[in-house]
Amino acid sequence: MRYIGRVLIVPFVLSPNIAASRTHAADWPENYVVRENSESPDGQYGILVASMDAWEKDETLEETNYLANLKNHRLMGKIRGADYFEGQNHRGLQVVWSPDSSWCVVEYDGRYGADTISVLEVKDSNFIQTEIGKKVDKELAAALNKKSHDKVEHRGDATTYFRIGADQKLPVRAVSTTDPKELDLKNCHYALFDGTFDLRSKKWLTANARALDREEYKGVETGLTYSETELRDTSFKSPEKKAEWLDERLNEVYTSVRLLLPPNSFAAVKKEQIEWLKKRDAAGSVEEKCKSMEARIKALQELVW
Repeated sequence: MRYIGRVLIVPFVLSPNIAASRTHAADWPENYVVRENSESPDGQYGILVASMDAWEKDETLEETNYLANLKNHRLMGKIRGADYFEGQNHRGLQVVWSPDSSWCVVEYDGRYGADTISVLEVKDSNFIQTEIGKKVDKELAAALNKKSHDKVEHRGDATTYFRIGADQKLPVRAVSTTDPKELDLKNCHYALFDGTFDLRSKKWLTANARALDREEYKGVETGLTYSETELRDTSFKSPEKKAEWLDERLNEVYTSVRLLLPPNSFAAVKKEQIEWLKKRDAAGSVEEKCKSMEARIKALQELVW
């Protein structure tokens, strides 16, 4: 599961790479439904999309999604760049809200990852939309070009992850591959984007991408997505097999920390990891080692964000 979330109050000067606009309210449409898991934490807002029945009568409706005030039954305006109707094949719409329900991230997904990403910020009866996905695409494409002999015209098939905070800052991570079906691993290239978008200034505070090898790519994916649910849903033939599985996850999460932390910060983590390994290896049983690795994975994963 990815972490995902994006709003405005006063006039501002736009960066050339950031597009933002105010969207106004309209009449409530017929045959529209609230997108599943799109509601704000307070239940006030949600994303309306055309039902499949409505789309079958008018296929252009997939391009018209709305942010709506669900409690007042009012549309707050159309979402620019929308491309989704309920139940659409090979496409997705992911929405993640801030805890105070004042802004959210809206991501439209294609077959292999994000197509567009925007921040929607609630303002009275309407909202302001700020596009942020183009910067991610640009940086990933540049990183892939450094590894590829042929010029890469796009950022590959990217999967994005977000961490919503209360400080109006949005950390964004994205991993990309030029071969999502893994048909030609020899010639496949990978990249990682690491940035933080500031909603107040409408600027990227940091935005960098780097090429990865396959093992680094797998490590970052695990570091960003691993959850205790995955462990609970996995069966093991023996405690030793569980320990092997946890050790593999631990190495992958550790790789993500190495790639995402500044060198000085990682140096401290590396020293700590060496000491932790000594304690783990001195554990009296496999069960104790497993508990130790579970706790260490969780601690390391927190450092990724």
